Amino acid sequence: MKIIADENMPKVEMLFSHLGEVTLVNGRNLTHEQVKQADILLVRSVTKVNQALLEGSQIRFVGSATIGIDHIDLDYLAQKGIQFSSAPGCNAQAVADYVFSGLSHLYLTKGVKWLGRKVGIVGFGNVGKTVYQRFKALGCEVCVYDPLKQHQDGEVANFVSLAEALSCQVISFHAPLTRTGSYPTENMVNVAQLEQVAADSIIISAGRGGVINESALIARYHELQGQLHLVMDVWQGEPSINQSLLAIVDIATPHIAGYSKQGREKGSWMVYQALCEFLQQPTKIAYEDAISAGNFTSIQMLGDICKEEMLARSMHALYDVARDDARLRYQYRQNTKENIFDWLRKNYVERDEFNTCQVQHDSGQANLAAVGFNQS
Repeated sequence: MKIIADENMPKVEMLFSHLGEVTLVNGRNLTHEQVKQADILLVRSVTKVNQALLEGSQIRFVGSATIGIDHIDLDYLAQKGIQFSSAPGCNAQAVADYVFSGLSHLYLTKGVKWLGRKVGIVGFGNVGKTVYQRFKALGCEVCVYDPLKQHQDGEVANFVSLAEALSCQVISFHAPLTRTGSYPTENMVNVAQLEQVAADSIIISAGRGGVINESALIARYHELQGQLHLVMDVWQGEPSINQSLLAIVDIATPHIAGYSKQGREKGSWMVYQALCEFLQQPTKIAYEDAISAGNFTSIQMLGDICKEEMLARSMHALYDVARDDARLRYQYRQNTKENIFDWLRKNYVERDEFNTCQVQHDSGQANLAAVGFNQS
């Protein structure tokens, strides 16, 4: 059995080689010629899986080691009887870590306090729900905009209109990119919607590029005379980055919010498990063996500092998002790579998730377990 796999899927050869011959490819540039003789296709979000790629091939299973599926033509796969599996929730903890590292950066560099602010979350999937739960555990006032989830039974959250979510002082985007259905998200946040965003607000975009209209966001930034704090991980038209937007954001990263070591490994393992079920074969590699332990298992915090600083310093001890921002800006200044965006993703210096680390401190002020740490 022939398996074509994106070279950026971690541990892919270790997991899948007992099932067939694994060939690693560049997912962004994958061609029909490369896949037509294969049986299994394993991708990440950079590969458009559609009729143009698969028509006339032998592919009978497609797995995407990602939470998003906007790069997959599900109707075509269903029409051809091709089994599909993704990895929902695999990087929820990692993206939540990114959100709080971004907030910590704003506090430590600009003195922006966020703990007492009202929080609006756009998108209530696995990631949005995880971010929501962390803010709630910290005692923040939190609301959510997600009309699809709001109409489903069993979800308990403070659902509000998009306008109300955008009027919050902290707005965190985790919506998928959709172009059809009752509530399409492409360009969902445009000029009229951004009028709800007030001066000194924080916007974190860590879902999909294209949900926020970037031209409208730039215009609103200038209307507010720069009094807007922006943390951007996803971009309209990736792998291109809007240089005008890059110039004004506080943090810019190349779609790596979910790129923790453990999150990416969980994505690979979830697709591996699904393929084994499809082939009716037992998994030979256990989840515990596929997911790495943290490199730093304990952080000791000393001194009596305020709650916000305790949280920020603890989180940045494990993951400081400014590192990724500096790396991106440096590479764009150097401009020596053929595709800087994808190079940064392929050569990403992976970080551990907060949940791999225990924080020890004497102060009772900071609830570090609320943001994902183990705590003693």
